[in-house]
Amino acid sequence: MRRRWRKRRSSCPPELDITAFMNLMVILVPFLLISAVFSRITILELDLPAPGTASQQKNKDEPEKLQLEVIVRKDVIEIGDRKTGLLKMIEVDPEGNYLEQVSDMLRQIKARFPDKKDITLLLEADIAYQRLVKMMDTLRVAQVEQDSEMITAELFPVISIGDAPAARTRASKRNGK
Repeated sequence: MRRRWRKRRSSCPPELDITAFMNLMVILVPFLLISAVFSRITILELDLPAPGTASQQKNKDEPEKLQLEVIVRKDVIEIGDRKTGLLKMIEVDPEGNYLEQVSDMLRQIKARFPDKKDITLLLEADIAYQRLVKMMDTLRVAQVEQDSEMITAELFPVISIGDAPAARTRASKRNGK
């Protein structure tokens, strides 16, 4: 007769020791929470002009309003009124000095039309996003020195964005064509 040796199986499973894992979590979770970078997201509200609103709001008793628009092209910024035409053309330089000139011109316009809050920003198709954001910041607020302090003055906070019209060739104007 052969005897078969069998291992005795216990009816209860072995106990798991998770104290080392718990110690790791107690140390790791507060460290990760303290070292986390909390980012702040800023949202700009943009308005798209509704079709036909300009013709519906036109009243003969009411004087012509300024419809300010800024056209951003690759090499030039055009500031103008939709009805009267171009007010100023600013050449773009890589250092970003053109933004100061745009801000100065917009402050002059704001001084003449203090109740005006809306502006239309028209962009060519190949304008970089960072340039768009810088231009929107320039249109919304300006840094003004008052009593030897720099304060932020509101310019045109209601910004509508659209596509720029086809560029008029400046070379043909110079040649008299």
